[in-house]
Amino acid sequence: MSKSVRSPIGIVWRKELKDAIRDKRSVMAAMSYAFFGPLLMAVAFYVMISQLTDPSDVEIDIKGAEHAPALIEYLQQQGIVEREKAWPAGQQPIELVIGESWADDIAKAQPAPITLTADFSATKQRSDIRRIEKAIEGYGSKLSFIRMQMRGLDPRVVQPIDLVKHDTATKGSRSAILMGSVLIFILLSVFFSGMNVAIDISAGERERNSLELLLSQPLSSHQLVLGKAFAASCFAMFGGILSVVLIPLIFRFLPLHDIGISVAIEWPMMLLMVLMLAPLALFATALQLFVSFRAKSFKEAQTYISFLLMLPMLAVFGVEFARLKNPVLYYLPLTGQHQALLDIIKGEALQWLPLVVSGVVTAIVSLLIIRVIGRMLASEKVVFGL
Repeated sequence: MSKSVRSPIGIVWRKELKDAIRDKRSVMAAMSYAFFGPLLMAVAFYVMISQLTDPSDVEIDIKGAEHAPALIEYLQQQGIVEREKAWPAGQQPIELVIGESWADDIAKAQPAPITLTADFSATKQRSDIRRIEKAIEGYGSKLSFIRMQMRGLDPRVVQPIDLVKHDTATKGSRSAILMGSVLIFILLSVFFSGMNVAIDISAGERERNSLELLLSQPLSSHQLVLGKAFAASCFAMFGGILSVVLIPLIFRFLPLHDIGISVAIEWPMMLLMVLMLAPLALFATALQLFVSFRAKSFKEAQTYISFLLMLPMLAVFGVEFARLKNPVLYYLPLTGQHQALLDIIKGEALQWLPLVVSGVVTAIVSLLIIRVIGRMLASEKVVFGL
């Protein structure tokens, strides 16, 4: 046996790890989130991509089609046709109504009213509604050009600026828009995967009256907490590794090329992502152990940790939605790892100094929390949950 394994920390780590592996619930919890989270997200993306790239015609109800045959022909060219069959149950019809005064209004160069009736909040019909709106706007622009030409005016007089767009975005940078929401699964995997183990080896052992027995052994409370933290961190890292490996594999089967996106993460980058998650796994475990030991019962610990799991989501989504660009974010726990993962997805050069500093800071904060937990165990109120 090596010296590290025979040390008090190594003995506690091995003991807690063996107990956790015997618990099928802990193993399944570590695997389930890391597997089913990305899988469900991939299904959602597949449905979204299918809707965005659906080449089939949009079938709608059209009333007054006889008043505007030219418009109907233009809509058919754009893939918008009149529906012949009934709408499925539970689906709101999309109806286009052309007024009887259409021909007179067009002849008098007056705005011709068209009424589009639909459920604009329906997610499944949003792309269809947008196609209809775009087609009608295109036909309106076509009529405007014809009217100006009939009056001897150059249609370009109403276009004083001709904006030419040169998109320099790469497939990798475009993928960051889509994959940014997927990265949260990688970060959350280290929080979810070790959660059950962290609760069981803290609040669970206290309810089984085995915590005071461990504290009576010839080792310090800090060594005991450190061994427990390493054991729970192993499960957290197991979930993180599963997420890092499975996400590129699962998304390889999605038709991302249809929307101009490419996700290709090489094995060296995947290995780097795993190394980045190591201090974060210890950080997540330290926070969960702290909350579990502060709770007075096993159920109370589960409740508190469910609120704790909102921390990474609030931090990541807050940075994303607020569009924060502060360089300090690259050096902080959680946000530093998130920014580095985004750089990997975009295919940009990694900022190694912030990445290393963020990992060191995360590890130091984790060890400080573990030190605080060790001091907490000197109190009988914490040990016996009073």
